[in-house]
Amino acid sequence: MRARLVIVALAILAGMGRAESRDTAAKSVRLTSHPANEYHTKWSPDGRSILFASERSGRTGIWRVGWPSGATAAVETSLVGDHHISWSPDGSQIAFDAQSESGAPAIWIMPAAGGRARRLAGAGSPSFQPSWSPDGRRIAFASLRSGNSDLWVVSLEDGEAVRITTHDAADHHPAWSPDGREILFASDRDGDFDIWQVASSGGKAVCLWNHPGQDDHPCCSPDGRWFACTAADSGASVIWLVSRASGASIPLVRGPGVSWPSWSPDGRRVAYASREAGNQDVWVIEVPTQVAKSEGGE
Repeated sequence: MRARLVIVALAILAGMGRAESRDTAAKSVRLTSHPANEYHTKWSPDGRSILFASERSGRTGIWRVGWPSGATAAVETSLVGDHHISWSPDGSQIAFDAQSESGAPAIWIMPAAGGRARRLAGAGSPSFQPSWSPDGRRIAFASLRSGNSDLWVVSLEDGEAVRITTHDAADHHPAWSPDGREILFASDRDGDFDIWQVASSGGKAVCLWNHPGQDDHPCCSPDGRWFACTAADSGASVIWLVSRASGASIPLVRGPGVSWPSWSPDGRRVAYASREAGNQDVWVIEVPTQVAKSEGGE
């Protein structure tokens, strides 16, 4: 029986699109192939599925694709918006941004399996790009509620929101470190977008990655030793893996529209969006051996 399951799984993978990274020997597996654009990938805490935003229903909505099956299903929100997605650490809920009653973006929370969404009132509005803390007690987000795009953290216990960046530049796309002590984010405070880090309680931000072009979409590895990010210039987009300790970097995959990296819970793969096959689809790529070994503690 086990042998049959292995054969079936291999057959499924063989039927998916594949592309070779232009910077590594790793292989990418194409998980979706719909004519609509699909992006904002977020791997589930149990590693069995990936949520993504898709325009396949005529408006942006949240969909789920199984790993490694590739089976897709809609997660109905009944709301309109960009749908940047974040999982709760236990996988039971998701947070996302969508329009509020006034039409401005706000943060919403709903069961991961689907159901009624409730607005996170403490986050205020306009607010977007939620990121759930590793302890499940807070959500970081970007907001214009102070007149500038800054990062905030809201408590899910009492609804109190604290502003943690106060720069005149645009700060967005927050991503927690696994220990919850820092938040990585993209900012143009040095003239173009680079990857920065600030304590989750606020304070002075430090630049982690200053690379030519526009750097965005930071995402920490499960062990916190690495982060993935997107670097885009006039030629192509690249997903880089960067050591948080040394700043050493490894190009993971290069191609048109490469963006939105999301690390698998076991640290061995990264999901991302790419226009490699023409329209923007969800892909998965294995990380290099030296990165995977650091995740496994070897």
